[in-house]
Amino acid sequence: MKSTIYFILFLFLSGLINISAGQYPKREMRGAWVATIKNIDWPSSPSETSGEQISELVEIFDKLKSAGINCVFFQVRTECDALYKSSYEPWSYWLTGQQGKPPDPFYDPLAFAIKEAHARGMELHAWLNPYRAVRDTADYTNSGNHISETHPEWILQFGDFKMLNPGIPAVTDYIAKIVADIVSRYDVDGIHLDDYFYPYLPKITDQDSAAYRKYKGKFTDIDNWRRNNVNSMIAKVYDTINRINPKIIFGVSPFGIVENKYANTNGFSSYNTIYCDPLTWIKDKTVDYVLPQLYWEIGNNRADFQKLLPWWASIKDGREIYIGLNSSKMASPGWQGNPSELYNEIRMVRQFKNISGIVFFSAKSIFQNHSGLADSLKDSFLKFPAFVPVMKWKNFAPPDAPINLTVEGNDSSRVLTWARPVINTDSALNFVVYRFLDDEKIDLNNPKNILTIIYRNFSYTDIDLLKDIKKITYIVTSLSNKQVESINYAEASVELKK
Repeated sequence: MKSTIYFILFLFLSGLINISAGQYPKREMRGAWVATIKNIDWPSSPSETSGEQISELVEIFDKLKSAGINCVFFQVRTECDALYKSSYEPWSYWLTGQQGKPPDPFYDPLAFAIKEAHARGMELHAWLNPYRAVRDTADYTNSGNHISETHPEWILQFGDFKMLNPGIPAVTDYIAKIVADIVSRYDVDGIHLDDYFYPYLPKITDQDSAAYRKYKGKFTDIDNWRRNNVNSMIAKVYDTINRINPKIIFGVSPFGIVENKYANTNGFSSYNTIYCDPLTWIKDKTVDYVLPQLYWEIGNNRADFQKLLPWWASIKDGREIYIGLNSSKMASPGWQGNPSELYNEIRMVRQFKNISGIVFFSAKSIFQNHSGLADSLKDSFLKFPAFVPVMKWKNFAPPDAPINLTVEGNDSSRVLTWARPVINTDSALNFVVYRFLDDEKIDLNNPKNILTIIYRNFSYTDIDLLKDIKKITYIVTSLSNKQVESINYAEASVELKK
């Protein structure tokens, strides 16, 4: 306990702790994982009709948006399958109840999800599992074009579990090809990989010995070779994305403990078991963000959240760090721990300026409002809008400001209209409307001043009934589809007759 206190004191003195944690952040990742494997979040059943699946996804996105979520991590590849139209991998069993069978009537879940997310001002990151091929051989029958059938020599098997062999270079090339196909055909905002690399349990022993002998190169230690296999895949995916569309961001959600020595924990070491090496990804700049899964409670005797969080904050080094929270566990009606656990963790995350946001696993805990979670997010923790963090190394240019802002109306209803900037009009598609009362100081950094965000429209009607207010100042900025805000703004004021 003393070592943790000293470490947090060090972080405070070195400037890593945010002393203004009480203010709502204007830029913060507020994500939710929408898991499709085993129908965890969506669709609720593979036997649903296309129309039922579409309606269900619309309702989920509506509820996520209402709760304050600004980014959806949508699982589109669970077991070398696809929840999108792919020329390389079969349609997912979890979508239609038969691997390889397309939706009927046909629709493309990824294309539809992107459209619906963007219509609500949310980003969408396509979430892929890189290596898992068959979660459980008893679940269903693989289609003839599944990779385990077409390339059995690429497969490692552990009981009923099958995975692609990370040690085979052709496997790395194949994963990069899958990613290239998605980013070249879909308007995704990001590509996201989860933490299933080598198996958790049972730990790999000699199943990949033949691949090691063939492809080890200069490596004399098989563990280092295995870590390099994963690191090489991460680097190749990053390079592939940037070659095709450098505006798309890339990140990975590793297990929350790398090695126990770093944060004085006593849990599972992902570095030595699943060969997960996020420190190298950050050092080599082969990811845009790392999203560790800190799924334990504060004070956990093996993996204490309040020990792990400051350590992750300390290793940022030029890439974003978000924190994954286990809302499915801690907002569950059966949760036996502190009922405020999840909210205390959100508060703690916001104390660290090197941590840029939170992501909830899984979305069901929000859209089903487990233990009032959605209500608490909407009414308190995510009360005001927030935009996703801007990654400076991505060189996203700000849009130009809107022009010709006018306000017409009376004390009870005012209509705002504006126009796109004359130049660079395509970059200014969305707009942020701020409102300031009487002589209130204009502060665009405080999200409480945001009245609304308008998507692909050029007017807004303010119908709030305000008492004892003599003057209202409205400011409108442009917002790009990458959530970069214009530097300048349009301004107009109205005098009320009260």
